Amino acid sequence: MENRPVFLIGASQGFGAQVRACEEGPDALFDGGLIDFLQRNNILAHKWKQLYPEYRANEREVALCDALPIVTRFNQELAVAVEEALSKKAFPVILGGDHSIAVGSWNGVKNGLDSQLPLGLIWIDAHMDAHTPETSPSGAWHGMPLAALLGHGPNELSRLTREDPILHPEHLCIVGARSYEEGEHLLLKERGVRIFLQEEVAERGLHSIMEEAIEIVSKNTAGYGLSIDLDVLDPAEAPGVGSPEADGLQKAVLLEVLTLYKRDPNLKAIELVEYNPHHDHENKTYAAACDLLACLL
Repeated sequence: MENRPVFLIGASQGFGAQVRACEEGPDALFDGGLIDFLQRNNILAHKWKQLYPEYRANEREVALCDALPIVTRFNQELAVAVEEALSKKAFPVILGGDHSIAVGSWNGVKNGLDSQLPLGLIWIDAHMDAHTPETSPSGAWHGMPLAALLGHGPNELSRLTREDPILHPEHLCIVGARSYEEGEHLLLKERGVRIFLQEEVAERGLHSIMEEAIEIVSKNTAGYGLSIDLDVLDPAEAPGVGSPEADGLQKAVLLEVLTLYKRDPNLKAIELVEYNPHHDHENKTYAAACDLLACLL
């Protein structure tokens, strides 16, 4: 990542969630001064692309059961943008948007790396996001991206750009999960995905957890990505998220640990999602997003 330009890609898509205000997250970050903040921290960051679906969620009411074509088309466009960023020797940072955009983000990274080796991924999130339509209580697509990346669920997402799965279970880690359902947990456990529940993080410490996670996703891979859902943080420190969950990570702890990996050449892309500016308080979540990106970049 060192000396590579940072291409910020706004992924303003909210149709994967029940509450769709996260579609406004990228614009709020850009309008709030994110780029100036990064540049003041000596980060060569550019707003490269701002992507929107064919219409915004606040313009048209679409039921979740009818939203799959919108989510699919958006993810296809996002995958192309991420692949193009990598082709220009840039470091892509994808700003969501609800977490269903992860299907496009990591399809794009996998295709852009152009390697026969697998892609590793650390999913830092209060949720597992590994449902399929058969197990999801809500039918919300932002609860299904990990299953799709592992090759499960509707073909529109699980085969977005290629027939083979984007991720292999042995190169995936979930960190900080504390709210999940039996169906998605079973899918991940049966496939051997390493899940670091928030209970284990609290017991062992985040530094120890991340050391193990980095080892898993770096071994015999073309590199790895970080997908960070802001709801992994405690709501007291990050209230402006799509699906807040109590008893999350402390911002200072996450920043301290992630700073250790900012110059890791194996880190190929970052995704930061689920910023809901309507629920933010005193710009706490905006500040958390800026600080997380600055410490990693």
